[in-house]
Amino acid sequence: MAVDPFTLAVLAALGLAIGFVGGLVGLVLGVVRFPLIFGAEASASVAAGTNIGISALGALAAAIRHMRQNNLHRRVFVVMAVTGAAGAFIGSRFTHVVPAQGLLLLVGAIVSYEAFSLIKSLGQKSAENPRPNLALESAIGLGVGFLGGLVGLVLGSIRLPAMINALKMEPRVAVGTNLAASAAMGAAGLIGHILNGEVDYEVLGVMGATAMAGGFIGAKYTGRFGERTLKLMIGLVLVAVAAVMFWRALYS
Repeated sequence: MAVDPFTLAVLAALGLAIGFVGGLVGLVLGVVRFPLIFGAEASASVAAGTNIGISALGALAAAIRHMRQNNLHRRVFVVMAVTGAAGAFIGSRFTHVVPAQGLLLLVGAIVSYEAFSLIKSLGQKSAENPRPNLALESAIGLGVGFLGGLVGLVLGSIRLPAMINALKMEPRVAVGTNLAASAAMGAAGLIGHILNGEVDYEVLGVMGATAMAGGFIGAKYTGRFGERTLKLMIGLVLVAVAAVMFWRALYS
């Protein structure tokens, strides 16, 4: 379905804004972007495929900048990317078995808890050199990937706070690592949607370009905030994400 020029311009502007916030706090915010794209599409599956492609592009641009700023834990990224992709593949096989509304409510509840835990820990400093914990890293990657495969999202909103709270990673490093893992998972999901013919390339090109610009610019400012402030910002964005999840579950 062709999208009119005015709608494309609005989507481009929103893509830039959402990308900027996402690059700053380490979230692709696909759950916020999806209803905007869905309003311009005739098919939910095409909106989902286009959205995950935009998420992958925005996350990739932001992750590149974070990597240049040394905000990327390479080993954790590899573990999260591999186990996340495996979990997403398994989860995608059960998408039609589990009710979508129940899944969205579950994700909203998890994100709400993670946001509460993150804000509650504002006075605690992260470990400077957290010990490697391959089992926990793999469990987080696999679990988030599986749940993401079920609902069709990369779910960085669960992975990021888990990196900070459970793995004790420094927030700015968790931000860059989460974006890199989200880019890898998003790319895998995009390939699947392309093979199924579920992508609007016009919207993907326009909104993807502005999402990349916004993510790249937003990533520049992550290091300008202290750990406490960055945690608070991430927590508040997670509250908004949880609210959107609940809204989608109740009214979609």
